[in-house]
Amino acid sequence: MARRKIEMLEVREVIYQWQKGQGSRIISRSLGIARTTIRDLLKKAKFLGLKIDSKGEETERIIERLIKERYVREEPGPAQRHLSTHHKKIEEWRLSPHMTTKQMVRLFKEEGEKISEGSLRRYLKKHFAELVRTTSTVHLEIEAGQQAQVDFGYVGFMKDPLSGKMRKAWAFIMTLAYSRYRFVRFVFKQDIKTWVDCHIRAFNFFGAIPKSVLLDNLKSGILKPDIYDPTLNRTYGELERHYGFIADPAKVRIAQHKGRVERSVAICRQQILAGRVFKDIEEANVYALKWCRHENAHAVTRTTGKTPWKMFEVEKEHMLSLPTEEFECPIWQRALVHKDQHIIFEGSFYSVPHAYVRETVWIRATLRLVEIFFEQTRIKSHIRENRKGQWITDQKDYPKGARYFLEKGIPECLEEAKEIGDSVHAFLSQFLVKPSMTHQRKAQAILRLSETYSPVRLEAACKRALLFESTTYRSLKRILEDGLDYKPLTEERSNRLSPEQLKEGCYLRRASEFSAAQEEACL
Repeated sequence: MARRKIEMLEVREVIYQWQKGQGSRIISRSLGIARTTIRDLLKKAKFLGLKIDSKGEETERIIERLIKERYVREEPGPAQRHLSTHHKKIEEWRLSPHMTTKQMVRLFKEEGEKISEGSLRRYLKKHFAELVRTTSTVHLEIEAGQQAQVDFGYVGFMKDPLSGKMRKAWAFIMTLAYSRYRFVRFVFKQDIKTWVDCHIRAFNFFGAIPKSVLLDNLKSGILKPDIYDPTLNRTYGELERHYGFIADPAKVRIAQHKGRVERSVAICRQQILAGRVFKDIEEANVYALKWCRHENAHAVTRTTGKTPWKMFEVEKEHMLSLPTEEFECPIWQRALVHKDQHIIFEGSFYSVPHAYVRETVWIRATLRLVEIFFEQTRIKSHIRENRKGQWITDQKDYPKGARYFLEKGIPECLEEAKEIGDSVHAFLSQFLVKPSMTHQRKAQAILRLSETYSPVRLEAACKRALLFESTTYRSLKRILEDGLDYKPLTEERSNRLSPEQLKEGCYLRRASEFSAAQEEACL
C-alpha cells in the first residue's frame, strides 16, 4: 500500500497540537495520521531546533524548512538522472517545430528507451522552464443580451429525405452567452445560404436578437481572418445591418474564445444524438427544437445554478427586437468582365458597360435582381434569369459602333432610306432582299453617308448610280467625292443599248462599225 502524503496543513496542525502538549497517540487519532509518521516528523522538527515554547516566527521558519526538506527533493531520482544523460538530445528535440512531450516519449520508445511522460514533463519543467508554456483561461462575465456564440460542429452522417442517401451533417448551434439558452439545427452544408438561414431561424426561435454574435472564421461569415481587422462576408454584413447586431469574429483556431458554444457542440452530441436513430435529418431537427425548448432549457446549469429558461426570461428584456421586414438573402460573388462584355452568374450571361472589360466586379444577386458593382459603385442591374445558358444583354452597354450595327437591322435601314428618298430606298432594296450581315453593314454604311454629305446629295447620288446600274458602295461614294451628283442627268445614255440588242448580245458590235474603223486606218 502506498504511503499517504501528508498535506502542508496537516504538518502545521501536528506541530501546533504537539506544542499544546498533545501526545502522538492523541494527534494520530485526531488527524488520522500514523504515529510512526508523527514521531518521524517531530524528530526532524526537533533536530531543526523546534521546541515546545518556540515563538511564532521561529516555529513558522522551522515548519517551512521542514516542509521543503520533506516535499522538495534535493537529489534527482533515478528517472531524472537517466534523462540527464539525454539532455542534449532533448534540447534538440525541443527546438524542432511541432514537437510535443508525447512525441518525445514516442521517439524514446523507438530507440528502446522506456520513459514515462510524467518524468519527462518534470525534467522539462526543471531544465527548460522558459520553453514550457503554461496555459490558462480567463472567465469573462457577459451581460444579459450582450452576446451569442455560434459555430458548426460535425455530427456524422444523416439521411437526406430528398435523395434518400446518407450525407455528412453538421449541427449549427447558437448559444446565448448569459443564459446558455441554445438553438440547434442540423444541416448538410456550411455555405452562406445555410449560414444566413440558420441565423434567421435562431433569431425567430429566441424571439429577439443579441447585441453581438461571436462567430468562427469560416468563409460564410469572414472572408479574411484577422485578429484586429477581419473582413466580413458581404452577405453576412447585410444580415448584420438588417438585424442590428454586431459580428464579432473570434481569433483564428482558438476555440476557448467561444467556449460556451464549443461546450454546446459536445452537449448536442451527447444529449440529442447519443443512443438515438432518426429516420432522416428532418426528424432530427424536430427533436432538436423540442430538446432546446423543453429539455435543455429546464436543466440546471452548473455554472449559474439556474435553468437557461429562467435566465433567458431576464435576458430577453435586454436583447434587440426583431425587425418587421423579412431579410432577403443576397448572393455576393466576384466575376470577371469578359471580352464579350458579359459576366457569368449561375450559367447565364449578363451584359456590363464596355468600359469595364477585363475588370473584376462584384455581383449581388437576389431572387429578382442581379446587380453589378465596381469599387462600391453599382454600374449595372438586370432582371435575374433562373434558366442556364441565357444571354441578358442591354445593347446600350456596347460601344457606339457595335450599338449602331445592332440597333439598325434590315427593316430599320429600309425605313430610314425611305425617309431620305425614293432613290435611296430603291438603291438599298436591290441588295437587301435576303437577311445578310454583310448587306446589313453595307446598308448602314450607305446611310451614314447622309451624315457626311447630306441626305439631299445621297438621294441624287443614288439616282445617278441607279441610272448607270451600279450597286456598289465604292461607286456611290466616288460619285459623292467627285461631285458627280451635281451634274444633270439625261433620261437615256447615248450609247445605251436597246432591249432588242441586249437579247442578241450586249457585247456584240455592228458590222458597219468595223468597216468605218478600217477606212479610217487606210487613210
